[in-house]
Amino acid sequence: MPLGPLTGGLGIIQPIGGIFDNGTPDPGDQTISLPGLGANVEVIIDHLGIPHIYAATAKDAFMALGYMHAKDRLFQITMQTFVAAGRISEIVGAYAASSDRFYRTIGLARSAQETLDWLIANADSNPDVAASLEALDAEVDGINAFIHSLTSATLPIEFKILKYTPQEWSAVDLLTGAKMLGWGLSGGVYDFQRQWIRATVDNDTMYNDLFPDLMPYTVPIVQDQVNLSIAEYPLAPGGFPATENPGELMRPTIADEVVIAQDKLELLISTIDNVIKPLGDEMHIGSNNWAVNGSRSSTGMPILAGDPHLTLQAPSVWYEAHIVVPGVDGLDVTGTTFPGLPAVLIGHNDHLAYSFTNVGADVLDIFVEQLNPSNSSEYMYNGTYHAFVVHDESIYTREGNIIPFFVKESVHGPLIDSAEESYDSDEESEANLAMTWTGSGVTHELIAAGKFMKADNLTQFIDGMYWWDSPPQNCVYGDDSGNIAMLVVGRFPVRSGYTGEYPVTSLNDSVGMVSNIPYAYNPREINPARGFVQSANQRTIAPSQYGYTILGPQDNGYRGRRIFYLLQNDSSVTVADMKRFQADVVEVRAEVILPYLISAWDDAGNSNTTIADAVDLLRSWEYDMEPELEAPTIWLYLLDAIHYETFDELRTLDPLLPLSRTPILEKLITENNSYYFDDHTTTGTTETRDDVLVRSLFTALDKLAREWADEPDYKYGNRHIVYIEHLAGLTYIGGGPHRGGNTLNVAPGWTVTHGPSTRLVADLSNIGMSYMAYPGGQSGNMFSPHWDDNFNLWYAFDPVTKYYGYHILYFYATAAAFRTADTDDTLIERTIIFAP
Repeated sequence: MPLGPLTGGLGIIQPIGGIFDNGTPDPGDQTISLPGLGANVEVIIDHLGIPHIYAATAKDAFMALGYMHAKDRLFQITMQTFVAAGRISEIVGAYAASSDRFYRTIGLARSAQETLDWLIANADSNPDVAASLEALDAEVDGINAFIHSLTSATLPIEFKILKYTPQEWSAVDLLTGAKMLGWGLSGGVYDFQRQWIRATVDNDTMYNDLFPDLMPYTVPIVQDQVNLSIAEYPLAPGGFPATENPGELMRPTIADEVVIAQDKLELLISTIDNVIKPLGDEMHIGSNNWAVNGSRSSTGMPILAGDPHLTLQAPSVWYEAHIVVPGVDGLDVTGTTFPGLPAVLIGHNDHLAYSFTNVGADVLDIFVEQLNPSNSSEYMYNGTYHAFVVHDESIYTREGNIIPFFVKESVHGPLIDSAEESYDSDEESEANLAMTWTGSGVTHELIAAGKFMKADNLTQFIDGMYWWDSPPQNCVYGDDSGNIAMLVVGRFPVRSGYTGEYPVTSLNDSVGMVSNIPYAYNPREINPARGFVQSANQRTIAPSQYGYTILGPQDNGYRGRRIFYLLQNDSSVTVADMKRFQADVVEVRAEVILPYLISAWDDAGNSNTTIADAVDLLRSWEYDMEPELEAPTIWLYLLDAIHYETFDELRTLDPLLPLSRTPILEKLITENNSYYFDDHTTTGTTETRDDVLVRSLFTALDKLAREWADEPDYKYGNRHIVYIEHLAGLTYIGGGPHRGGNTLNVAPGWTVTHGPSTRLVADLSNIGMSYMAYPGGQSGNMFSPHWDDNFNLWYAFDPVTKYYGYHILYFYATAAAFRTADTDDTLIERTIIFAP
């Protein structure tokens, strides 16, 4: 979520005193008063700055966690929550008002308030709800206790620069942050992109050929569907209505697609693309996870791996913590938390491990409301005009100004075009595009987290995941009873009268998200016969094997193909193998496409020595995206050139059109589709596939020679670097050559700002010897030794072992056991006692 230089152009800073003096280093052992605790809480800070929290109750533990979140990450949680609430202008000024308008329009803060109201209303009747509300309030109390302790010396430097005093927090603030997590992982507005592409192509056959929802050659995540008892779980996740027989509700497509004026469409797409996105661009958000059972592991027990791919920022998206609460209903869980939320979202407890990847399902639709021609404050629905609900969302700025802003909402949701003030088209001057998103309103993911963190077995874990309604995720699971599973969790809508692909008008309740898939029938695999499960954001389940529709777009599927290959071909996977798989940089796209290109070049008999030398490099390349090699650089330029030379039908229509997706290109190449290889910009010549592949070599090498003229060679690492920017642009972590690309070790682009936001490897035969690393450090203070020490592990690739660095997830059940294990004083840095 880098917000750019909020500091008036100070640029990279160094600790030079004055405003840059962020106080003294962390002291030694401390006792800190934390009013509201029921008993002392002992927090051991290990050598990486990770807190191990030992408390008598969950409430006390989460209060201590809240304090630690604020102590180490107050600027981060402030910024991510203010962005989500549409209040960032209060801190940085009116230049951020466009972002505030957007987030106030979609209403994350309004949904957070609805969720809090629901939790309060249901706490007395449901102990799981009560526990979640108690954890939320405890986290808030811990954050506020730290804020109250701040002095001018301990105020984080970013607040000093911005001259902003942190405010007290509320439960709504934290739930707003949770809503942003849901939005970032499921809030893509794909209807607009699809309509713009289809209208620009203006050829249904070509559009269907080149922009399908299903990618060819995908290895689906779920291949052996396991349903639960519909009697036990008749509702959708979170308790929403569900239908066991979708055919009874799913009417044929009866709603007409509404063609939105191109200028309005383009402006909305631009607005959505350019708002601040704390988790990164939703089109880049992916992840890997997988697990093997004992029949395929060297230990005879499951081994699990996960690495969620999010924006790389400093401080990190994640904050590690270990929470121990004794007792039958206690906790012993470790892993990564999202700063500001009372939950370990990726990690393990004393019996099981879990990690998530994004489903990539489209669970957001756009409905074009039919306005009353006599009164634009009303819209037609079910035969009568209804008044829009109007929310006063005035924006307050750092400069002391108030920007009046109002958001209209229909039965379908907020009017997303409220975020824009005007359009060129007169007929589109009034907002009328309503957004229905499964993450709006009340959601229950914190209840799910509270239950799955303390689950002892698969049955309890599945029961906890019933409450996970947003965002849709692929959850990998392994336990010490030998079970593995891939649970596709979240709420998936059942649509009637339309497909969900494009904006439509819904004049009555027969058209819309009329129900949901029952949790019992969500896609899932449990202990499949092949002995492993895997996901990498690809197609969830083959449509032919599933009675419901899960709309994409989902990932191209190359990482999924690679994971499946590695696991299928290793019958005795070790923990070290899992680490190697996470570091894997084999480019599957090159592996399947280059043999055709090399064959085409050989058959052409061309004598160009420059091209021949490049082809020889590609011929001997083993498809590893390694920084010291030149072949990866040539390959990336070549892939772009093949897209360019093949899809002249698209680029000649509009230079902004995406040139299809690589699996479509792969299919054209392998099936030798003559129509798309013929260059329709030429006359009198019919180009073949091999003609296009050879021509792509010349196009790629010409462009490469021009753009890399100032480089000594074409080594990939010259320009493929990892760069992790401070949230306010004050400094950065990294800057060095980086392995990977469109590979298991994801590293997209030339300047890598997105990738594995943490890596987990959990050994269920010895859960205390599980591993993690993330690209950053526990502290948000850039002068702290814990600013980037975890990054140094995450980045350190060992060419001998062929995997990156990790630290052990220390997992001692008591503080005394932890101290006993620290025989050489290298594990524990210091201790904090929180006292009532």
